[in-house]
Amino acid sequence: SFIATADRQFGPITTIKKGSKIVQKIPWTAFKFNDGDWLRVDLCVDILADANRYQQTFSSDRIPTLHRVIPALEGLLARWDCKLKNAKYLIYHPAVSCGIDKLSKYYLKLDNTPVYVLALLLHPYYKMTYIGLKWGGKAEQDKEIADGFPDAKNW
Repeated sequence: SFIATADRQFGPITTIKKGSKIVQKIPWTAFKFNDGDWLRVDLCVDILADANRYQQTFSSDRIPTLHRVIPALEGLLARWDCKLKNAKYLIYHPAVSCGIDKLSKYYLKLDNTPVYVLALLLHPYYKMTYIGLKWGGKAEQDKEIADGFPDAKNW
């Protein structure tokens, strides 16, 4: 394998010194991944792939993409929320939770920036359909007010 060959050909990948005295030589083989390590890498790649997929919805220099901000943030939040509930991703729950908190922070800021909602309204495909399906209307507003949210909006 590469790692065994590297140890033989090049010696240790790093050497730890204390002053001028060598304390420890760390071989390449110390960094060899086992099956569990590769599983954790795959899970991490899966989580990051979600973010990449939604980020790509904004990658265009030919068409406007502002109308995609809200659906993309909601989609990514939903995907990561599913991962947070899945025991398979338990080792990454703290990181996913921090990611959700950060996305939520910016998602909530959209309430104070009407241009994103306006972009949805002006889009020929979305118009009010997306807003009505995802956020509701008068009935949802009344329920939120009854539940103690006096500033609920009728989208």
